[in-house]
Amino acid sequence: MNISTDTRTMIVTMLAEGSPVWYVAGMVNMRSHDVYLIGREAGYPDKASLRRAVWAARNRVPQAA
Repeated sequence: MNISTDTRTMIVTMLAEGSPVWYVAGMVNMRSHDVYLIGREAGYPDKASLRRAVWAARNRVPQAA
């Protein structure tokens, strides 16, 4: 499954805000199972864990190459 970082962030953010998996799947035009797996990687169904994942992604400092 090749999904952009922006789409993953949007999925995790929507799940952290309390949107159900089926709703998020409809918004991003994906299967519910795929949305669930992406959310699971970020800590779903624990909303606090999802919020931490979103916060970490937004506050990540790019590493110099």
